Amino acid sequence: MKFPSEEISSYYFNLTPVMFDLFMEIRTWIYELSKSDEKIGEIEECLKWGEPSFLTPKTKSGSTIRMAKVNEFEFALYFNCKTTIAQEIAMEFPELNCDGRRAVYFSVSKKLSKAKLIACLKKALLYHKR
Repeated sequence: MKFPSEEISSYYFNLTPVMFDLFMEIRTWIYELSKSDEKIGEIEECLKWGEPSFLTPKTKSGSTIRMAKVNEFEFALYFNCKTTIAQEIAMEFPELNCDGRRAVYFSVSKKLSKAKLIACLKKALLYHKR
């Protein structure tokens, strides 16, 4: 497993093992989406506000996705609050714990729905190409 910087690696390896696995699963899906859709293009992974963030610098197709630990039992995907991404996710997936403004919250005790997460990630990664 390769990370773009020591700071990013350190963030991930300071998570609980369960949260680490969930973050790696989502991270893998982000990179898979970038490889399977040329509109997304290359992903840049960096830290924003000290947390792993994913951008599309070459194509500028997307809006930043940030993953962050909320507490020992919960983490969130954060989106730019000036976009409609979180609002769209809340409307499309009312069963998700979404604030409708900027974040979707996940419990570490629940299995992630790949199909729903992929749909959420695509909304962000292709936000400017719609």
